[in-house]
Amino acid sequence: MARLTRPELESLLDQHSPRWRAFAHLVALGEQDLTLEMPPRAELLRAGGTIAGPALMTLADRAAYYLTLALAGPIIEAVTAQLDIHFLARAAPEPVVATATMLRLGRRLAVSSVDLRSREQLIARATVSYALPPAGATGRSPTEEPTPGTVGTIPVRN
Repeated sequence: MARLTRPELESLLDQHSPRWRAFAHLVALGEQDLTLEMPPRAELLRAGGTIAGPALMTLADRAAYYLTLALAGPIIEAVTAQLDIHFLARAAPEPVVATATMLRLGRRLAVSSVDLRSREQLIARATVSYALPPAGATGRSPTEEPTPGTVGTIPVRN
């Protein structure tokens, strides 16, 4: 079950990464998965009208990061430890939907699988690992429950 609700996750991202909504928007947050959608923009295209690989990698990374935050709690200090991506089809200048699924959430490492789709076609698949800080480094353990009504030390507005 997600430790952070969708509004709590969005509030956390608004505080620590205010421009996150300019890149992609959160579509859904499930028990073990999260869905983001990235609209096509001219600055994301490469020659030939294809969405650039780095933009797709960024989308996969963000989906995995947001899912890690939602399931591990507000550990903003989590950092990408590994990202492996396979591009399977051309990414046309259309919205791209990223669905991240948590494969393993441990004390020090979170591993997610991210499928990127455009028009229901699988265009890329990534595996992303996030290193979590040691217990106590953020003021609380990665497995410690956040205080109800807060996101870490951030009060949640209803």
